[in-house]
Amino acid sequence: MPSHEDPRYLLSWWGMEKVERVVRNPGKPIDKGKAQRLLQEMWSELKKLRWSGLPSDMAADMALPLAEKAKEMREVLGLKGEIKDLVKAQASWALWYVQTLPQRLKRKEEVDPGEAVDVFSGEIKSVEKHPNADKLKVTRVAIGNLALTVVTNIEDVKEGQVRAVALLPPADLRGVVSWGMFCSDPLDLPPGKPFPPYDKGAVGAQVEMIMREAVRVKK
Repeated sequence: MPSHEDPRYLLSWWGMEKVERVVRNPGKPIDKGKAQRLLQEMWSELKKLRWSGLPSDMAADMALPLAEKAKEMREVLGLKGEIKDLVKAQASWALWYVQTLPQRLKRKEEVDPGEAVDVFSGEIKSVEKHPNADKLKVTRVAIGNLALTVVTNIEDVKEGQVRAVALLPPADLRGVVSWGMFCSDPLDLPPGKPFPPYDKGAVGAQVEMIMREAVRVKK
């Protein structure tokens, strides 16, 4: 697979467009000059990385400065916690993804789309009816110290279950921002385990849609 088609780079590319939108319209006072400088530097470094053709282990070292800038950008934009505004939520996810890109590149030389995002076992803490959709449910899921909202159409989802959760980019599902997708039946595992048994095909289908959007982002 050519490096510029690597799902990890394309997810980062897609996410950087969301970051750029927040920099343009932050909705609150920020250091705009610093944010714009960081944005320009991050795009430049991501371009070099995506088109470098380097093996992933070497690219991981090259990605370290980019990861540091992503951490700095998060602080400048003040993106913390579980954000309800969709674009800001997607930008927050993107900065976290880019911040951890070196580790992702070290895992494996090539990854399928279904392996390009993190998947953890998560414990379902609560299940409620979706306020705007009869066939959807709003759950709260604990993954270690992380708590997040996952909207699902799984009928038999129940409080106390442990299921695999793919940490996909946030999506607005009928007015509620969902931060992941369940991708397994109930598991006999503690919460917080990385890459438990999961439906790689279902996750990959979601990632492939994002990849198709990413290639249309011109920089």
